[in-house]
Amino acid sequence: MTKFLYHLGIHLYGWALHLAAAFHPKARKWVKGRNDWNNSLRENLPQKSQWIWVHCASLGEFEQARNLIEYLKSNQPEIGILLSFFSPSGYEIRKNYAHADHICYLPLDTAKNAREFVEILKPDLVFFVKYELWINYLNELEKRNIPTVLLSARVREKSSFFTSPLATLYKRVFRSFYMIFTQDKISKELIQDFSGTDKIMVSSDTRYDRVRANKEAFSEIPEIQQFKKDRLCIIAGSSWPKGEELLMQAFEELSQDLDICMIVAAHEIRESRISAWVQKYPRISQRFSKISELKDEDRILWIDNIGMLSRLYHYGDIAYVGGGWGTGLHNILEAATFGCPVLIGPIHDKFPEAAEMIEAGGCFEIKDIHTMKSHLKRLLESAELRAAINRINKDFIAERSGATEMVISWMKEKGFIS
Repeated sequence: MTKFLYHLGIHLYGWALHLAAAFHPKARKWVKGRNDWNNSLRENLPQKSQWIWVHCASLGEFEQARNLIEYLKSNQPEIGILLSFFSPSGYEIRKNYAHADHICYLPLDTAKNAREFVEILKPDLVFFVKYELWINYLNELEKRNIPTVLLSARVREKSSFFTSPLATLYKRVFRSFYMIFTQDKISKELIQDFSGTDKIMVSSDTRYDRVRANKEAFSEIPEIQQFKKDRLCIIAGSSWPKGEELLMQAFEELSQDLDICMIVAAHEIRESRISAWVQKYPRISQRFSKISELKDEDRILWIDNIGMLSRLYHYGDIAYVGGGWGTGLHNILEAATFGCPVLIGPIHDKFPEAAEMIEAGGCFEIKDIHTMKSHLKRLLESAELRAAINRINKDFIAERSGATEMVISWMKEKGFIS
């Protein structure tokens, strides 16, 4: 019965997306990207004697797998890497990623699609990232004795895998993995108790390796330094309207007494939002695309392009990271690796790194305008406090790094790579 429910749910989901495609751009990309996927895969897949397939839901999961992919292509370029995405937001941004030999959408998880996809690719090893558990694909891979690995897995006690009507299917799926690498000991124990598998290792989260790699590969942005000058700088990264409103209100008041500036890189680059803010603060605002028109009195720089954020934190003395008001907290580790004190909204219970950084003293929760102003004022006025937090956050990242190296060592030990 549970198999029937899963198959029915998958087909209903596919039909719903086809209907939504008429009205919703993201659904339209989801559907269009999977049109004629089998012929496209056959025609465009290069010849390789060995294939490793890495599947990611979207961009966040891609970043978790990225260091591993780049290690493999740097050290064993003869191995083919197929990178698949579920979400258009991941595929559209990384469809030209240079370190994968083929990039595609994952076809809908029907038994027929799974059978055909695996038959065309014939992978030697498969990585599913975090909690992408597509039952038909995993069943097909198990039938063919193709080893599958769950990378950077993290579950909670109330995860749907344990509580849904499909729990018996997920129990079997967890047991089918050749190896599971979890972000923490709690995830290991929960999966172990639920499924009975002992093929689990605690590796930490590969995102820590990724943000360290980003920092090590940092390249200057002269225009940002030109804007910052010698002023203290607040970086608003992946911000949403609620956080921006509080931040702007606090900045307006604090900048009357302090020589500070701010760079805003919103989660969604919308012309209407940027225009509204620029019109509200016309005397002190500038867009990055018009940086050549920079004025001495400009204090707020609005980033109107994609792809700069992880480097912007290098110039920050304080970072506000968006998503903590209900949309889902964005990556605070990108700011922490540069040593920035981090401010976040109050909703972050699904992000254990936030609680750990708050406990360590490197991250601060914002609940309202009063806490926004008080934390900013305290941090801006104390160079000693900023220096102490800089060390805390850099150590926080360093102590949790190394997951990718553990996975690579395991792959060598098992003979998947040399």
